[in-house]
Amino acid sequence: MSDDPSISRPVRPANSAVNSTDWRRYKEQLRAWKNARLRKQLDAEQVETFEQETTTTTTSKSTSQPIKGRSYTLSIALPASILRNAQSNELRTYLAGQIGRAACVFNIDEIIVFNDDETVEEVDNNPFSASEQLIRLLEYLECPQYLRKQFFPRQKLLEYAGLLNPLDAPHHLRTNEFWLYREGVTLPLRPADGKGSWVDVGLYETKVQIDKRLQQGLRVTVRRTDITPEEYFQTKELSNDTQQTNKKKRIPGEIVSPSTPRLESAFYWGYQVRKAETIRTVVEDCPFDDGDSHPAKYDLVIGTSERGTSYDKITEFPRFRHALIVFGGLQGLEKAFAQEEDSVTAEQLFHFYLNTCPQQGSRTIRTEEAILITLSCLRDKLLTAVIN
Repeated sequence: MSDDPSISRPVRPANSAVNSTDWRRYKEQLRAWKNARLRKQLDAEQVETFEQETTTTTTSKSTSQPIKGRSYTLSIALPASILRNAQSNELRTYLAGQIGRAACVFNIDEIIVFNDDETVEEVDNNPFSASEQLIRLLEYLECPQYLRKQFFPRQKLLEYAGLLNPLDAPHHLRTNEFWLYREGVTLPLRPADGKGSWVDVGLYETKVQIDKRLQQGLRVTVRRTDITPEEYFQTKELSNDTQQTNKKKRIPGEIVSPSTPRLESAFYWGYQVRKAETIRTVVEDCPFDDGDSHPAKYDLVIGTSERGTSYDKITEFPRFRHALIVFGGLQGLEKAFAQEEDSVTAEQLFHFYLNTCPQQGSRTIRTEEAILITLSCLRDKLLTAVIN
């Protein structure tokens, strides 16, 4: 038998052996041989695991593409009168939630609420206008949950907000998620060094310190500066979101525009809500400005109506940076055009006037249904025409 226990198994003493010393020596050698074999096996597994991790890291670095943002936007416009088709405040609240969910699912960047009639009477003893109620509910739904108490105190308009299904959007981050951007609110406390401000980003004891002094109570978009976007995406691929990753008491950060996550990292960062008095201002007051070379305007405007051209006849859309899809209310877009003082027509405002549900079985299609139908039908054609 070799003196090295890792080479061969020790020989068992004969059954006729009566010397206890031989058995004791055999057991010690057998134990040493088993331990050596186990260490050798573990070393081999560690080497294999290390080689796999090294290969994965090398492959990810060699195949990683440059981070590309998203410069194009998609907007939808709808009349506030659709809330009058709901018979109670509970149903009106739930209707607004359906619209917000549809916008989030299809990455809509802007929701425009316009007036298509002059009705101002109270419905179901509701003292608020339809546009006011719809806008407030959509803004509440878009706000991350940990910020709602700061910006939406208890109020009559949000009496049934508990009926709203959550958006679960990318900017509604959980506490255990690894993050690069977060929405937050500025705090009144000043850092110990007296520079900048503290921002509460919904991480309990963890706060973000920014380099600018801002008044308290502002909603801001924060980008952390202790990591780069490249490090974030590499770590995101390897990390497990179920593990707690936010254990720091202080994270350095900077204030960025709410559009920065979309422009630089292609994150969908929720929608903004805008009110328009007429259908003309819906189209003309575009908030997206690409610079001096590209003035703020919607370069693709689509109207939807059962009287429009069937979407099947449109093979492709012209190239665009900012698209707008306009939906009608209970009486269609024709009612909105009838309210225009200068008699503007659909041909003057829209590049396309489409029927996205030809041969419909029901006499009417509700606006919340039309949003889902239209975005589903046009999604592929829109994405192939974007200028990014």
